[in-house]
Amino acid sequence: MLKKVVNKLFSLWKVKKEFRLKIFFLSLTFLLMSACQAVWRPLKTSIFAKLVGAEFVPDAKIYSLLFLIPLILIYSKLVDWLRRHQLLYWYTLFHAFGGIIIYFLLSHPVYGMANTDAGPNRFVGWILYFFMESNAAFMSMSFWSFVDSVNDPKEAKNYYGLFVAGSKIGSILMAGILYLSTTFITIIPDHIMLPRFLLIGSFLLIGAAISIYFLMKFVPGYLMHGYEAAYKIEKTKEKTKKKESFKEKLKKPIEGLIVMIKNPYVLGIFSLVLFYEITIVIFDYIVLKKVSATHGTAGALTSFYASYYVIMNLVGLIITLFGTTPLLRKFGIRKSLFVFPTVSIIILITTILYPSTSIMFFALVGLRALNYALNHPTREILYIPTTKAIKFKAKAWTDAFGGRISKGFGSGINKLMQKLAPATALFSSLFLSLGLISGWLIVVFFLSKTLQKAITNKNVIGEESK
Repeated sequence: MLKKVVNKLFSLWKVKKEFRLKIFFLSLTFLLMSACQAVWRPLKTSIFAKLVGAEFVPDAKIYSLLFLIPLILIYSKLVDWLRRHQLLYWYTLFHAFGGIIIYFLLSHPVYGMANTDAGPNRFVGWILYFFMESNAAFMSMSFWSFVDSVNDPKEAKNYYGLFVAGSKIGSILMAGILYLSTTFITIIPDHIMLPRFLLIGSFLLIGAAISIYFLMKFVPGYLMHGYEAAYKIEKTKEKTKKKESFKEKLKKPIEGLIVMIKNPYVLGIFSLVLFYEITIVIFDYIVLKKVSATHGTAGALTSFYASYYVIMNLVGLIITLFGTTPLLRKFGIRKSLFVFPTVSIIILITTILYPSTSIMFFALVGLRALNYALNHPTREILYIPTTKAIKFKAKAWTDAFGGRISKGFGSGINKLMQKLAPATALFSSLFLSLGLISGWLIVVFFLSKTLQKAITNKNVIGEESK
């Protein structure tokens, strides 16, 4: 019955019959993971701002780096010990059970949200923020690492937009429910309602783990090879695996960092993450300061961010369905890589010319929507013709650590800007963001050229440097 429904649905998007079940479960998995993210992100910002204080957000972003590094080292070891799909189990279940624990902490009458005295000593607020940063860092990275390993460039061009569409639908539904609940349900106080939504996010992650289980159970193995040249190399390595020396064992946890530093292609991808995240942190903080001052409670601030995520994901869904998929199919991967930085430059110039609160808000919506709907799937295609060490280990450092260190840089810039006059700080931040996105175009030219050469010659990027 399920197979018939899936075939009918995906026939509308010209998905080949043999791929429909695979595309369905991958889309469903990303839908559930993104739905969790759509609930948890507004909770992270609003609860932290009201428990600890909005002025401590830049500090929290910097301190989260210290928390994240051990997790990346653990993840790098898990890459060696577990199979590809089992890494997704690890991510979803670890954060699902972590969310349940934090639910009980937030529900505590003294340490939780019932205590409305804000201050930097509210340790539950810090725990919540660091945990949510871990979830944000590993969610997209763990999903796309797996997806990049089971799809080839042609499948990516045709179907990556559908995975993103699934994520947008999940995000819109859950952010919409959160917005309606925090806006119109007034009989349940914030300190009871908001922790319950944290619990709902945990159940969504458990659902994502179940979806991956069904993917591995019902989709034939030959459809899960991905980029064939890389698949053959990894299979050969498994058969000829030698006993590791003590020195090699010590290097294993930081192998991804070493690969990233030594390989210009991976460094290029890292720089894309750096450019985007610094820019978005600057925009986020400008908007947060303005709205936190006008929204007095955690519930009101959560309601604002929920509405923001609904709008952002709705715009993202429209871009995905009518922009990303047709763009990739019609113009190919190389040309599509240039679209996001070009449009971002136009958005930034608009904010410099018209720096009002509403323009800043819609600029933030536009940048985030374009990133998730267009930039992210096209950037992920860059990983397909690479080794497993790049797809999983180096990707953890470029995406998870790179994303957090970029936020640290962005937060450092925000702290410096606090010392300037408001108008000077605003324009300085915007011009800096414009310079970063302009540098993006140069890096994309190099990456797209290297990608095309590898696919044409059926090479595996990263293997030649060994």
